[in-house]
Amino acid sequence: MTTTTVPRLKDRPNWVYLLREFDALYRHGSAGGSSAIRAHRKTVRDRLSAAMAQNPEILQRLRELKPVTAHFARALDLGERAAMQGMARALREVRDELTWEYGYERISKTLSQKYAYCEILGPNGPIECKNLILGFVLFAPSTTYPQHSHQDIEESYISIAGA
Repeated sequence: MTTTTVPRLKDRPNWVYLLREFDALYRHGSAGGSSAIRAHRKTVRDRLSAAMAQNPEILQRLRELKPVTAHFARALDLGERAAMQGMARALREVRDELTWEYGYERISKTLSQKYAYCEILGPNGPIECKNLILGFVLFAPSTTYPQHSHQDIEESYISIAGA
């Protein structure tokens, strides 16, 4: 009888490197002069550090693409030439394991062509965490998406390139 073991975070260096890039971003990136953003960044660092120390399992999620992922390679290229180069390079190494989602039960046809996100660490991510969500958002060029926030969980989605 063969027993399959589920890989843990420390067994998958590419995921560790990606989480370290999140840590560096939240440790050394700009807080924009806002006490609310500084508090959020500290909460993210603390929860990320605790999650990594637990060495969670890496869960297999079904890879899923959305129409906007046609722009993903270009976003990574642009990110590798700018301030997010370490994050973009680390993300490139796990790109074939990402599950791109919409996050809405119903989404307009227009937005479904221009937007998707992938969770890296969180309740539904390949790296499970109950009290923090970290991931990436991808927008097609010239897409406008309103700034917003959610209650009851700390979450941050990073855009590798663009404004």
